[in-house]
Amino acid sequence: MTEIPSLAAADRNRVLQDVLRQRDQQREDSQRIRETSFDQRLRQRELIEQDVQLGARRVQDRRDDIEARRDAQDQARDRQRTRDFIDTDNAFVQRRDAIEIELNGARDARDLNESLLQRDIAGARNETAELRTLDQRNDDLRAQLIERDIRLQERRQQERVDDIRQEQALRRSISQVQEATRNGSANAASELARGAIVDVSG
Repeated sequence: MTEIPSLAAADRNRVLQDVLRQRDQQREDSQRIRETSFDQRLRQRELIEQDVQLGARRVQDRRDDIEARRDAQDQARDRQRTRDFIDTDNAFVQRRDAIEIELNGARDARDLNESLLQRDIAGARNETAELRTLDQRNDDLRAQLIERDIRLQERRQQERVDDIRQEQALRRSISQVQEATRNGSANAASELARGAIVDVSG
C-alpha cells in the first residue's frame, strides 16, 4: 500500500519537473526571440539611417551641382556682359587703345635703351681694351727708356774708365820722358825725333 503513494508522488514530481523544464525552455526561447527581434530591429534601424544619410548626401550633391552650374552660368553671363559693355563703350575703347599705344611706346623705349646700353657696354669694353693696350705700350716704353739709361750709364762709366786709363798712361809716358831727361840720356833723347809719336798706351 505504501508503494502506490510513492509512485504517485514520483510521477507528480516527474510531471512537475517536466513542466518546469518546459517553462524554462519556453522562457529561454522567448528571451532568444526577443533578443533576435531586438537585433533585427536595430539592424533595420541602422540600414534605414544609412539609407537616409545616402539619400541626404545625394540630394546635397545634386544641390551642389545645380548651384555650381548656376554659378558658372552667372559668371559666364557677367563676363559676356562685361565684354559687351567694353565693346560698346567708346571712351573705354579709346582709353584701352591709348594704354596699348603707351605700353608699345614704353616697350620700344625699353628696347632702345637696352640697345644703347649694350652699345655703351661694347664701347666701354673697347675702351678698356685700348687702355690696356696703351698701358702695355707705356710699360714697354718705360722699360726701353730704363734699358737705354742703363746702357748710357754703362757707356759713360766705360768712357770714364778709358779716360782714366789714358790719363794714367799719359802720365807714365811723361814721367818716363822726364826721368830720361833728368838722367841725361842723350841717346834716348836723340832717339826721340821731333814730331815723333810717343806711345802713351803703357
